[in-house]
Amino acid sequence: MAGAKEPGAMTREMELVHTGFLREFFLMPDLVHGVVPGDTQRAAIVADHIESLSMGLHHHHHGEDSAIWPRLLERAPEEVRPLVHGMEKHHERIATLIDELMKEIRAWRADADAAGRDAVSRTLEQLLPILRQHLTEEVEYVLPLIEKHITPDEWDALGARNLAQMPPEALPLIIGLSMYEGHPAAVKDVLENIPEEKRAAIAEAAPKAYGDYAERLYGTRTPPYWSTLANRR
Repeated sequence: MAGAKEPGAMTREMELVHTGFLREFFLMPDLVHGVVPGDTQRAAIVADHIESLSMGLHHHHHGEDSAIWPRLLERAPEEVRPLVHGMEKHHERIATLIDELMKEIRAWRADADAAGRDAVSRTLEQLLPILRQHLTEEVEYVLPLIEKHITPDEWDALGARNLAQMPPEALPLIIGLSMYEGHPAAVKDVLENIPEEKRAAIAEAAPKAYGDYAERLYGTRTPPYWSTLANRR
């Protein structure tokens, strides 16, 4: 409920979202390498996935740029300004790499040639380390500031705005992607941002939506957890 979050609730919610992004992005290189040159059908499936996740990441960062960083710079002690500005610079670098990735994806999906596939792979190799650094440091260093200086109402308003920007038909998949390895308490908090009349239906549909999607994309309804992937990278 807005205005009544327990300590650590905002951190749990952010970790849930970050874990989903990290898992899906770090599984992308194997997806790309697995596309046989000339297989435009499979390339389109992988390209759609990368484009969708990249757009989701863009909206996630835009919300922070507009609603989180300005409030922290205004309210937090001056000595944390370098940290916040560092997060902003990460966003700029990630946005640049995502722009490059989107151009390469569009070129690759046209004929699924090996050169296009390799260009996508090289940009992912540049993107993944900075994305991991940013999402990890944000939870470790910035979330304590958010817990202290951002109100629960402000936080819930941002979450509700992000959900409202999503196509209604995509909401079960998006929620399911986060729920897949999310802390139950964080899942509950995220679901509470969904209008009450839709909440139960989406909570029920979400795991199946992600399972169906994962089976088509990865060949399994249970792709590796980020907690497993993190130890390999």
